[in-house]
Amino acid sequence: MLTRTGFWAKAQELHLVTPGDTIVVGVSAGVDSMTLLDLLRHAPAAQHLAVRVVYVDHQLRPESAAEADFVRTFCAAHQLPLDAVTWHHPPLDHGVEEAARTFRYRAFAAALRHFSAHTLWLAHHNDDALETVVMKLARSGSVFEQPGLQLVSDRPGYTLVRPLLPYPKTAIRAYADRHRVPHYEDASNQDLRYQRNQVRTAVVPAVRALNTQSAAHVLRYTEEMTAAKALLTERLAQLAAAMTSRQGPETLIARSVFNALPRGQRSLLLQYLAGPTAPLTGRQLTQCLGLAESRRASGAVQLAGGWQCRISYDEIRLTRENQSQDGGIFLPVQLSLLSTVFYPDGHWWHLAPAGPGLAVPAGVVLRHRRPGDMIQLPSGQHQALRRFFINQKIRRDQRETLVLAAVGDQVWCIPGYYQRQLSGMAQPDTMKGMLTYR
Repeated sequence: MLTRTGFWAKAQELHLVTPGDTIVVGVSAGVDSMTLLDLLRHAPAAQHLAVRVVYVDHQLRPESAAEADFVRTFCAAHQLPLDAVTWHHPPLDHGVEEAARTFRYRAFAAALRHFSAHTLWLAHHNDDALETVVMKLARSGSVFEQPGLQLVSDRPGYTLVRPLLPYPKTAIRAYADRHRVPHYEDASNQDLRYQRNQVRTAVVPAVRALNTQSAAHVLRYTEEMTAAKALLTERLAQLAAAMTSRQGPETLIARSVFNALPRGQRSLLLQYLAGPTAPLTGRQLTQCLGLAESRRASGAVQLAGGWQCRISYDEIRLTRENQSQDGGIFLPVQLSLLSTVFYPDGHWWHLAPAGPGLAVPAGVVLRHRRPGDMIQLPSGQHQALRRFFINQKIRRDQRETLVLAAVGDQVWCIPGYYQRQLSGMAQPDTMKGMLTYR
């Protein structure tokens, strides 16, 4: 149960409040933030708190103007200093939630500076914490994901406090009903097109029904996982120092030493080495581990930001090359026997010594077109690649982005458009590998 007395006792017990502090509270007009504002308005006099309010109008819903007026009127009536900010933006059709969040936290930081404050209170509650854990598990399952919402977290220049995290939504609604806390209901919170709302509707009630102590368990989980992540990072730093070497920005590790680790430790070490500069998706991690375990002599997996996980005999190299990019591949890339180059979308090139595919000579390179490139027609005659593109009615902008496999200026394959056929004069013993694209 959420009560004013119990809330402030808990806040002191958890060291969430400092007497004489200036607290900036983020308010949205919803029941959660208006309840938190009511609790702050009724703080014990002995705390001597100065309360300030920041409100962000995202202009994403028709009701936002009325909600902004409501917050202004409420703050004026209760003599609460307010910093109201409006997000002016063009129509958005994707990335709305992340863009809104980025603007909102910038507005919070600006309000803190405006009020000469260093403490921000937000109204995230225990249901939000549980939803976040479930969403992160569904999205990646990586131990390197932030495990969940924290009661207290340090941000550049201020401290973020979420004092309602111990309380489920039902407790907040009950408090608002008892004290007649005015607020607005956001209809979008019931829209099941959003994944978070699906979790809120289906998962959270089921967890609550399993155990009445689930709220406390969520807080314990996030706290202990945060501590475990810190300990793990320390251990991985020691492991990396013992097993890897650096060449400029590149990281090198012996393939045999890496493969001697248990698979789970290999996964953790690789994610640690890639770090925030080249965070690994689940698919990329599986590809990197599979490539390291395979019998292939060489290969590469394209990572974020131009980074590659490159295998060459007994060497694993995390490297970044200053090359052109197409579809996630940084070009040019030379293929050697038993090498594989993966696209992030799941397609890949592979060069094998035998088997199905296109017979090619040594020195195959993946790249974009160049002046002087030629193709060989079925008759054995040659044609300029530029003329081929014109005859095939391939748009000029497409020509610049197509990835082709070539040996010198001779084009051997353009997926979806061209594959070289051996003429009667071709010598099979000059072919050094079988090239496939899937």
